[in-house]
Amino acid sequence: MRQRRWYGIGLLVAVVALVLGAGALPAQAKSTNKTVTFGQLTNKNTHRLAAIRQAARQQILKQTHAKGSRVNAVYKVKLPTHMTKKATLTPQGLRMNLLANTFKVKQITIPYTQLKGKVGNRYLPKANRTTAIKTTKMVALTFDDGPDKTLTPRLLKTLKKYKVHATFFETGQNVSRYPKISRAVVAGGNEIGNHSWNHPNFNSIGTAKTVSQVTRTNRAIYQATGSLPQYVRPPYGNITAAEGRAIEQPVIRWSVDSRDWAYLNKNKDINEVMKDTRGGDIVLMHDIHAQSVAAVPTIIKRLKAKGYKLVTVSQLLNSQALPGLQYFGAHDYRTVGK
Repeated sequence: MRQRRWYGIGLLVAVVALVLGAGALPAQAKSTNKTVTFGQLTNKNTHRLAAIRQAARQQILKQTHAKGSRVNAVYKVKLPTHMTKKATLTPQGLRMNLLANTFKVKQITIPYTQLKGKVGNRYLPKANRTTAIKTTKMVALTFDDGPDKTLTPRLLKTLKKYKVHATFFETGQNVSRYPKISRAVVAGGNEIGNHSWNHPNFNSIGTAKTVSQVTRTNRAIYQATGSLPQYVRPPYGNITAAEGRAIEQPVIRWSVDSRDWAYLNKNKDINEVMKDTRGGDIVLMHDIHAQSVAAVPTIIKRLKAKGYKLVTVSQLLNSQALPGLQYFGAHDYRTVGK
């Protein structure tokens, strides 16, 4: 871009005013508050608006220092569903006014770090904007059904040894049994997703029971780690469109199934993963089978030897996963239920 030298304070003020009028809060205007509509923030994308609601629930819990018993209540707080509603961009984050609620909170401010990939880049500080990434040499390892008392800590040691991170989709009943292990998962730089309370087939239990399964597990994960999980992985990959809309969390599927649960054989697990895995893939494994955990060191070494970087789901999806959508890989997503 050609550099221009501006003369005159009046002209400089006019330029700043023009930038502010475009709807963004520039980095240099640290003390400026700017009113925007949710339609502007999301480009009228309902999935993005659902992501803001998701971030708002986390902020309500954090701001009120709520205990796990309050997780159910946060889903009853009325949050914006109309694009014409307004919020304020502040130096600290997105400030929202709330209707009367049992938390007795009138206003929250969602940090911009929680809105990365969820609202338009022009409304975020430069440090929190998404930029294009190359996923041709990125793979996300994911592990379902834990935490296991013995095997998950063993797997965490392996991940630490090879300096890689993964995503763990945990069942609520196991998180409730072993909350220290879930905390260790997060402390190791990994992330935790919701894999239901006790692994039912969502398609066979209906929307109300599915929501209950997800909310109950969110509560267990919040109690263990202090944060709500961002993602849901439905057992068997089954979930309806209505259920996807109701839970308001991104759904994470997979593009490579190791079938470790069927093989229960270390070498077959290794071969299956290596045979099918390509850049941008999400690999499905389980940390409740000894053979699967034993296969991970070799899988990591072989993938690294091929030049792959092993990352979390959030890293693979560039922090841009949205509620109401399901993700099979870095560039393969569609509406939940389709």
